[in-house]
Amino acid sequence: MIKKTLLSVGCILALSSFGTYASGKWHTSKINSVYPTSQGGFVLTFKTNAPGCSQAINSANKYHYVEVNKNSMTMEGANKIYSLALMAAASGKAMSFYYDSTSDKCYINRAHVQF
Repeated sequence: MIKKTLLSVGCILALSSFGTYASGKWHTSKINSVYPTSQGGFVLTFKTNAPGCSQAINSANKYHYVEVNKNSMTMEGANKIYSLALMAAASGKAMSFYYDSTSDKCYINRAHVQF
């Protein structure tokens, strides 16, 4: 009986966690700006706004934040995305990124550049 109860609770928790990650979306665009913040993270804006980013304040160039401990970001991951963003901007390549569409900060979780 205890095993069935624990299994049921485990299944419910596993299924409810899918909603947390279902809010992420992919978008691809060339970078408009890159700038570091005083908290150690940085903000990216793109030439084409991500339609799922719900910022009403910055409608011209929506801000996408990269901050440690936000949307599962680590310091190493943030450093790699920063390097990738600078490289993409310098070479004129578009960057694809995965961001949290439920947050008004549109926190980026991962990114890649196609060559």
